[in-house]
Amino acid sequence: MMIDEIINNLRLQKEIDDWKIIEKRVDGSELFFVKDALDMNRSKQTQKFFVTIYHDFEENGKMYRGSSEFTIYPGEIDVESLIKENIFSSKFVKNTPYPLATPSEKRKESSAKAALSNSIDEVVSCMYAERLEKTWINSSEIFMNHIQERIVNSKGVDVSNDLLSLYVEFVTTSRVEKEEVELYWSFQFSKFDDEIIKDKIANAMKATEDRSRAVKIPDIKDIPVILTGESVKEFFKYHLYKVSARYIYEHLSNAKVGMDLQNNTKGDRITMWIDPFLERSSYSVDYDEDGFPAKKVKIIDNSVVGNIWGGIRYAHYLGIEPTGHMTNFVVEAGKVGEDDLQKSEYLKILSFSDFGVDPMTGDFGGEIRLGWYSDGERLIPVTGGSISGNVSDVEEIILSKETQQEDNFFGPKSLKISGLKISGSKEL
Repeated sequence: MMIDEIINNLRLQKEIDDWKIIEKRVDGSELFFVKDALDMNRSKQTQKFFVTIYHDFEENGKMYRGSSEFTIYPGEIDVESLIKENIFSSKFVKNTPYPLATPSEKRKESSAKAALSNSIDEVVSCMYAERLEKTWINSSEIFMNHIQERIVNSKGVDVSNDLLSLYVEFVTTSRVEKEEVELYWSFQFSKFDDEIIKDKIANAMKATEDRSRAVKIPDIKDIPVILTGESVKEFFKYHLYKVSARYIYEHLSNAKVGMDLQNNTKGDRITMWIDPFLERSSYSVDYDEDGFPAKKVKIIDNSVVGNIWGGIRYAHYLGIEPTGHMTNFVVEAGKVGEDDLQKSEYLKILSFSDFGVDPMTGDFGGEIRLGWYSDGERLIPVTGGSISGNVSDVEEIILSKETQQEDNFFGPKSLKISGLKISGSKEL
């Protein structure tokens, strides 16, 4: 076996103090459509070995752990030379020493048991079930991957993850008015769910029609903004990274256990978990990238930092227990229904051209691709303009009781924020 050859070569190198291998096998199907006609259908099978070598050395009386990461493909002719090249590279890296994962009690490892061909056909049926006279899916790309990971290291760890990933990109077109309007969409999950897919397609169709009727956003100030969908996930990433061991160690965050993250913000308090077993997430795993057993941990409780999360390396640096390096996170929902959020004057944003949150500063913003403006009486589809603000400076946060899942995020469907800067036109 190729992995045995790599391990044997690693063991022969006296300058290597530790090593880690992640073997990744991907069995995938890919479909490309133009409107509802299949344009291309292909399958793929890949195998890669992601190798990390560690070289410990002393310089000026101080110990360092050097490392180098590289990829080996099946059929690699000269594995030994490749390893030696990276031993040389590792000598230029000066990290503070840290341990590797050690063997733990093995879990009953999950299996994706992916019936790829059947599942992908069901996805296509769901996507093209919604047909409107003046709005349609112009093109789509569907990727279904069964991913098998094996993580092995020099300390005796030998564990596996089995994942399924469904990723879909599509463009919707509407000709409700004279000019055609196109919008781009994407979503990702770990398994087929017909109701979720149908709901996303229907919402995309409706939003595209709304976009075709939209007018330039008016010059409005000091009104609440409602975020929904992907932007809610992006907003809460700031809190997730704020309490990560890596950000704290690298002085990108000043968070510590017991700190209140919402001292000056009114409204709902935030409770957040990391959850490696989040259902339907394509990132759910039994073990993290180091082979450390993942676990569910409450990291923020009622807006107060409860635990710092992180993998072995940065947890070791901070002198705390590692949680595993996770990407799934859950935010507990609020108590207010969306209908109550949408009262009086507000701006609800359904889609951004681009929405981002700086994980270090908390600054966020984006250009509005589609939204709804309510002046208390009229509800008007709008486009253009932008919003901006800072997570720590918002005046009030209200979380909806309705929930949503955006792959590795589960939490409130909508988020109402006060105290943002809104840029728009002078006239409606």
